[in-house]
Order: sequence, then C-alpha cells, then structure tokens
Amino acid sequence: MRSYHCPLPKPHLLCFIFAIVTSQIGYTQSLEQFVERTSIKNISQIIEDAEFAITERNFRIVDRLHIGKAIRTSNEIDFPDYEVILFCSLTYTRKMLELAPNFITYCPLRIAIRDEGKQRVITAALIPQNTSNSPLNRITEEINNHINGIIDFAAKP
Repeated sequence: MRSYHCPLPKPHLLCFIFAIVTSQIGYTQSLEQFVERTSIKNISQIIEDAEFAITERNFRIVDRLHIGKAIRTSNEIDFPDYEVILFCSLTYTRKMLELAPNFITYCPLRIAIRDEGKQRVITAALIPQNTSNSPLNRITEEINNHINGIIDFAAKP
C-alpha cells in the first residue's frame, strides 16, 4: 500500500484544514450568528479563563489552533495573535445530531481570540436556533447560552 506524505509543515496543514472547515459554514452564516466581546486582559489570561469556563460547563477542549503564531513562523513576519479553542459536549452533540444530522458542521464549537490594538476580541460562532424544529431549537438555545456565558467569563477583567 502506498502512503501519502503531505509536504506541508504541520502549522500550514492546520491552517489549511481550519480554512476548509470554516469556509464550509462561513458563507452561510450571517454576522448575527456570532457573539463578540472585548477585553483588556492579555491573551493568555483570556485563554485560561475561557478554558476554565468551558470545562466548568462540562464541555471538553479538543484542540487549540495557534493561527497567528503559525503565520508569523511560516512567513517570518510580525503578525498579531489569533488563537482558536475547539470544544464540544458529546451529550449535546448526540442530541443535536439525532434531530439534525447536517448540524455536524457546527461541531466542534469554537472560540477565537485575537489581538486588536490595545484590546483583545473574543468571538464565537453561535448555532442557529430559529429552525422549524422546536426540540432542536431548545438544544441549540442551551448551547448558545453556554457559549455566551463562556465568552462573558473570558472577557471579564
């Protein structure tokens, strides 16, 4: 059997995969489906607080993407920090997918933190909760409430 070796370094591959995944849902989402807060805390404090809030709500962190660092390293340029935390709850995911298998595109959930001048911006994609499926709407509303709580906690001074 022939194996395929990807010639891209790991940071490039992660960025490539992230771009593909987010492009699949990015064009269909309106800006209204994102929650955003700003903070003057440094990025590592925000990440620590976000990760604490995620785990306190019984979600599991599945990965972290260091997009800004990857761009700085690969292009040898000064580039601001962009961090993405990927997380999920198998309980919520199972319930959601039993009702709407196409909602797999919203998994895992993600929070992005970026430098913007003297402040940090924390953004998360919300899951649609205005479908024609009432049980699905109740589940996605619960998830979105958790996302809002996580973002609020991460942004607090």
